[in-house]
Amino acid sequence: MNNNAVISNNAHQDNFFGELQRTRFHYHDTLPDTTGVPAGWIIDYKGQLHQWNGTSWINLAQNYVHPDYPLTNNPFQTDQTSGLLLLSQILTNSSGHVIKVAGRNLTNADIVSIFLNDATQSGTYTWSSNKIKTYIENLVGQSLTGALIYQPGGYTPSTTQGSMTTPSPVTSATIKTGMVWVITANGWVGNEPVSVGDHLIANTDDASNTPKNYQIIEKGIPDIVDATDAVKGLIQIATDVEAIAGVDPNKAMTPRSTKAVLDAKIKSKTWQIGDGSSVTFPITHGWNTLNVDYICYRNTDNRKINISCVATSANDVQIDVLAPLTPNEYRITLTARLD
Repeated sequence: MNNNAVISNNAHQDNFFGELQRTRFHYHDTLPDTTGVPAGWIIDYKGQLHQWNGTSWINLAQNYVHPDYPLTNNPFQTDQTSGLLLLSQILTNSSGHVIKVAGRNLTNADIVSIFLNDATQSGTYTWSSNKIKTYIENLVGQSLTGALIYQPGGYTPSTTQGSMTTPSPVTSATIKTGMVWVITANGWVGNEPVSVGDHLIANTDDASNTPKNYQIIEKGIPDIVDATDAVKGLIQIATDVEAIAGVDPNKAMTPRSTKAVLDAKIKSKTWQIGDGSSVTFPITHGWNTLNVDYICYRNTDNRKINISCVATSANDVQIDVLAPLTPNEYRITLTARLD
C-alpha cells in the first residue's frame, strides 16, 4: 500500500450517526507508547481490541455478563384492554437497576373537561382556532402604532386650499400612528398642495382631519446627490479593471464586472485521474498559491471520495491514494482564491 495516502484530521470528527464501513483499527504487534495520550485510544493488539484508559491497556475482548434483576412487579407486561394505565412508580436498587414498576388507571377525576364556546371569555371555556385567529388579527390591527401600515384604497385630497378630507383607516377602526395612504388625485391637505403618488402618513393616533397630524412625502426628489453607504443617490458603474482592483468606494458593480472579479480571483479546474497502476498523481495548476482546496468524486457513481491532496509548490499539488485507480476512475476539482 502507498504510505503517503494519509488524511490528517486535526479536529474532532462528527459523522452524524453514520456507519463506519470497511475500516480497520490500527494494528500493533507490541503495545505502543502512550506518553501524552488521553484515555479512549483503541487499537488492534494481536487481533484483539484494546483501549487505553489513561493508566493501562484494557482488553475489550473479555466477555461481560450483565447481571439479571427480575422485576417483582410489572403491570405493563400484559396488554391493557380498558382504561388508560399510567406509570406511577419506578423503584431501583443501589446499583441503579430497575427492580419494580408500578402503575395506576386514569380515572374521570384525573381528566379536566374542556368545553368549546366562541361566545365568551372565561376560565371555564376555550375558543376554536378560528376564533383565536380572528381575535388576534383584530387585536394586532387595533394596537399597531409606530410602523408604516399601508392602507388600501388610497386617499383623495380636498380640492379646496385650506381644508382637509379625513383619510379612511382600513386595518383598524380608527387612525393609528404610521398609517400610510397613497394620494390618488391632485389637491390640498390644508395649505399644502399634493399630487398623485405622494404619500400621507399619520404621525399620531386619531389624527382626524387636522393637517398638522400628518406627514406628506412627495414622490419627486428635488435634490439628487451622489450615493454613499449612508445616503441614497446617484452612483456610477465601475469598469472591470476597477472592480477587480476593489479599491473604489464610490462605484457599483454590474453582473459583467462581478463575473470579471470572480474569474480573476477564483480559479477552478477539473482533472481526471487514474491510469490502472499509479497511486500518486502530480497536478500542475499554475495559480501561484499554496491555498488550494479540492473535491474528488468517483466517476462511476458520483460518490465523494476523501483523498490525500498536498501542495508541493505554489503551482503544483500531489494526490495520493491507497490502491491503484482504474483509468479516469476519479475526477478531482481544484479551487483557489487569489489575492
